[in-house]
Amino acid sequence: MAMRKSRRGPRGAAERVEGLLVMLPWLISRKRVKLSDMAKQFKLSEKELMNDLIMAAMCGVPPYTPDTLIDVFVDEGEVVAEVPLMFSRPLQLNSAELFALQAMGSAALSMPGADKKGPLATALKKLKPLLPTADSVIEVEVKPVKYVEEAQTAVANGQFVAIEYFSPISNLHTSRTVFPRAVFEQMGHWYLRADDDRSGEIRNFRIDRIQKFELTGAVSTPVIEGIDSEVDFFGAELQTATLRVRPSALRLVETYPYISRESQPDGSVIIELAVGSHRWLGRLLLRGGDAIDVLEPTEWVDLGKQTAQAVLKRYN
Repeated sequence: MAMRKSRRGPRGAAERVEGLLVMLPWLISRKRVKLSDMAKQFKLSEKELMNDLIMAAMCGVPPYTPDTLIDVFVDEGEVVAEVPLMFSRPLQLNSAELFALQAMGSAALSMPGADKKGPLATALKKLKPLLPTADSVIEVEVKPVKYVEEAQTAVANGQFVAIEYFSPISNLHTSRTVFPRAVFEQMGHWYLRADDDRSGEIRNFRIDRIQKFELTGAVSTPVIEGIDSEVDFFGAELQTATLRVRPSALRLVETYPYISRESQPDGSVIIELAVGSHRWLGRLLLRGGDAIDVLEPTEWVDLGKQTAQAVLKRYN
């Protein structure tokens, strides 16, 4: 059996979206397939496929409630998909959306495992007469992300950088001196991986949250890393919470990316989530009611009750 060639660096957001455009119609037509079979079909590792499915489960249309999200999840080693309501409504596209759909669909047909004569190919043929004529001019404008080029230069030259960084988790602006190791793109955002003097750790900083970027003049031997799929997407600043979720609240919790999931004999599920703040978790517990219990950390065991009491106090 031939071994998969190791991938250098993470797959970009565009590549993952193109893959999902192929995988989702294939999966929806089959309803339920083994995770291992699907990974083999699309030439991905099971971990890569799980990450893509988590991303797919967060996609949908406004107001982004559970019934408007793509209904795909993994159950006992099998990938399960249901046709979302948004796929059952006719689409009304403007010219830009039509062109984008055609371009992404055409790219998806070139992906491994794509059915060249399947539903996607048929749909693209139907869209072709509606596309702009050959004489039409299409302009694509991509908004640049400030400091990406500067960060790449700092990595290559081994330059220390003073930054001002905004963290939405703590809602604080902090000043740090960092030693850049790598610049990479993931899930549509650019990140700087660097040694951080404030925490004494290697951290991933989202570059669009860097508000000031100045070279300190200090240099060292460049440490250029090859970023792979093991990069911690959630970041070291996020806490985690372990929840026991009963069946009535599963759809609510599983709309968010989770770190681990373990089914229990009584039908409940133990889920570990990355939590941005206790306020966010409190709102989730309030929506889940008695169907969600916090197991860890201990200081959040009563967070649901505390949030409910705070809400009642505000309205009383």
